[in-house]
Amino acid sequence: MSYLYIVIISILIVSALMAVLLANSNTSNDFHLADNKLTILHPFKKEVINLDAELYSWNFQRINTLWRGKLYSINLKLKSGKWTKVYSRSPSGKIADLINHLKITAVDKKGKSINDFEEG
Repeated sequence: MSYLYIVIISILIVSALMAVLLANSNTSNDFHLADNKLTILHPFKKEVINLDAELYSWNFQRINTLWRGKLYSINLKLKSGKWTKVYSRSPSGKIADLINHLKITAVDKKGKSINDFEEG
């Protein structure tokens, strides 16, 4: 019976640590763009960014990983100094709409990146 208690307590501790890590995440792949407001959905919170007022700079990059293959990431630096990352497995879909929106509305805020990737 004591082993059962140890296993249950261990599972609770690991679950609590996972919840803390997920709650403090600043990376997401679930987002929505409406007008000039970007809503990013994290596992335990929702972040709304007004791109006109809060965006300081942004860049788009392709990331090559060993096991996951290619990821495409948009890194947003806010005027508060906080970084937010939005990623996708492909450069099309919602991330392409966000890139086009940023290219039109925030062209002067685009930062440079070593991995700059322009769709051709």
